[in-house]
Amino acid sequence: MASHSPPPTAGIAFIDFEASGLGPQSWPIEVGWSLDDGVTESFLISPAPDWPMTAWDGKAERLHGITPRMLADLGLDAAATCERLDAALAGRTVYSDAPDWDSFWMLRLYQAARRRCAIKLEDFARAMPPLTPDQKAKLLQQADRLAPRRHRAAEDALHLRMIHRLAVEGVRGG
Repeated sequence: MASHSPPPTAGIAFIDFEASGLGPQSWPIEVGWSLDDGVTESFLISPAPDWPMTAWDGKAERLHGITPRMLADLGLDAAATCERLDAALAGRTVYSDAPDWDSFWMLRLYQAARRRCAIKLEDFARAMPPLTPDQKAKLLQQADRLAPRRHRAAEDALHLRMIHRLAVEGVRGG
């Protein structure tokens, strides 16, 4: 495997989606991102008319705490969500720790909005410098203290940003 250097931190972002479940009919319910400068944003997504409620998983709801009622009351529609994503992430390299799932939900979102998605998600592992298992464990512990994962989109995107920041600072300082 070829070694690689992590990308520079300017112009990158970290993204996370929460979803109705993990099945093939699942759909996005929340999206969040954290930019290289620390700006972090998220919002709920109201279900598109063709997204089936049969894809709603009660286990997933217990994990993230988002209810269908919250989506109906507070969610943005697919078009508004895509506009915000495009405005925040256009031209950036966007990393996800689950790029296959997050790309699937982002595609569903853009299809519901009848828009073309220009955002390509990269695997978070590609943003990281090589680390030993001990370095990785210490890094995750530190990131968990500074920006814990909560199974909510903004917090989880911020957690990825923190892991990346700590790793890059460790490489520069080490």
